[in-house]
Amino acid sequence: MNFRKNTVSVLAMLFCITGLLLTGCQSSPKTENTENKTAESAQTATTEAGDFPLQTLDGKTVNLSELKGKVVFMNVWATWCPPCRAELPDIEKLYKKMQGKPVEFVMLTVDEELQAARDFIKKEGYSFPVYAPTGPLPKAFETQAIPVTFVIDANGKIVDRNEGMANYNSDEFVAHLTSLLPK
Repeated sequence: MNFRKNTVSVLAMLFCITGLLLTGCQSSPKTENTENKTAESAQTATTEAGDFPLQTLDGKTVNLSELKGKVVFMNVWATWCPPCRAELPDIEKLYKKMQGKPVEFVMLTVDEELQAARDFIKKEGYSFPVYAPTGPLPKAFETQAIPVTFVIDANGKIVDRNEGMANYNSDEFVAHLTSLLPK
């Protein structure tokens, strides 16, 4: 009888973990509902990215508008989110592949404690830049789940939005990102 209870408990736990991995991690509820897209998705209707302040892990403030003129790859993630953690190695590879090109990476942690992000990045050896929002995200960046990735073109327009885990180091996505680079 006890064996059966343990088996049911283990199966229930595995089911929950699988659900998290397949759907992403829920963040605090937001007002806008969006549909899922793959990393290779077609461009979405463009929305002005606007401006908001970000804080680097060493405490410096950077405004999103300072990156205008470059393509911005923005990924919203957290250390406690398994799908977020799972896609980071491919994002690191993409970051290294795009170095020297006019592409800025904004890895936006939503961890409540920045120290958790600092420790995680150091432990994993990631080199991409990590930021934290200094206040609420603008409406264009609101989401109900993480990870979520935005691609902002050199004119400051959000051209892609992907909710959920994806492989951003694929040939198709690299070609898409490259096609957005200023001529």
